[in-house]
Amino acid sequence: MRALVCLLALVPGPALAVGLECTFTTICSPLTDCQTHPGVPFRFDVVSGAFTFFAEDRPVFGTRLTHLTPPAYGAIFQTSPDSTILLTVTGTGDAVMTQQDLTSGGGVRSISYFGICEPGA
Repeated sequence: MRALVCLLALVPGPALAVGLECTFTTICSPLTDCQTHPGVPFRFDVVSGAFTFFAEDRPVFGTRLTHLTPPAYGAIFQTSPDSTILLTVTGTGDAVMTQQDLTSGGGVRSISYFGICEPGA
């Protein structure tokens, strides 16, 4: 129940000042089998009411997926003209983040990260 209450506080709004601290421990790619990892950390801050992360010293703002019922949360991030990240977090903090890139040869490359997200400090 505590995780549910904490995640409800994460839904970005005008007064929200807390972000997400995520640790992804399983990594999957079409090129390899899923692999256990000691933990890939990833932080999402709240900037201007939206989850944001920094890539190459610039902010990448997420667009909330409004079809998910709170406390679940989802956002999509355009990291470059040919790259997208999709983040989905359940009400209990289980999370998946998928990066999709269009390749110069016209293909698609993707990698998925599975783990947990908790309110940031």
